[in-house]
Amino acid sequence: MEKKTVSVVMCTYNGEKYLREQMDSILAQTYPIHEIIVCDDCSTDGTMNILQEYATKFPFIKVHRNTRNKGCNQNFHDILVDYIAISDQDDIWFPKKIGTEENCPSISHIPL
Repeated sequence: MEKKTVSVVMCTYNGEKYLREQMDSILAQTYPIHEIIVCDDCSTDGTMNILQEYATKFPFIKVHRNTRNKGCNQNFHDILVDYIAISDQDDIWFPKKIGTEENCPSISHIPL
């Protein structure tokens, strides 16, 4: 069976305190991540610098900066993948989070 594609989406706002740890936990997933899309909601701290650093190292990380506050869910309506994994900027993921969820019968049949 072909593996499903997974995009991780995250909306940030002044999240520099936990952002590196969260990005590292996403990158450490045992299930392949197709892309990481981060929309910054007009942060005024070092969040954008951290995101740009990661995007430079990992080309599948896409960073967008909003010109106005949109809130989390309004940022990700046009993503075309099999599954979307929403992450808060201060979440720390266990390495098998995506693989475990992808194999869960209760969510694997839900179309996006």
